[in-house]
Amino acid sequence: MALQPLFILYVVIVFSFIVTSVFMFKPKGDERVHLIFFWLGVALSVLVTFINATSLAPDMTVRIIAAWGGLLFSGIGIIVRMITGKTNTVANVLVMTCTVYGAASYLLLM
Repeated sequence: MALQPLFILYVVIVFSFIVTSVFMFKPKGDERVHLIFFWLGVALSVLVTFINATSLAPDMTVRIIAAWGGLLFSGIGIIVRMITGKTNTVANVLVMTCTVYGAASYLLLM
C-alpha cells in the first residue's frame, strides 16, 4: 500500500504543529515570538480543518459541518488572545485543540 499524498501532508502538518506548540508555551520568551507562533498555530488549525472538511464526500453533510465546527475552538482562542492582549495559556490550548480535533477526525475517517 502506497502512502497517499494527503496523508504525507498531514504528517508534515502534525510535525509543524508539534514544533509550534513547543514554542507557543516556551516560558519567558519574547512576546513577539509567542505572537508569531500563536498565529502560526491558528494557520495550521485552519489548514487542517480545510483539508479535513473538503476531503469528505458531499453527501456527508453532518461530518462536514462537524469538521468546520472545529474552527470554533480556534475562533474562541483568537477572541481570548485579543481580549487579554498578551500570551494566554487558554488561547494557546484552544488553538491546539482545534488542530488536534481536525487531525484526529481526519485520521479516524481515513
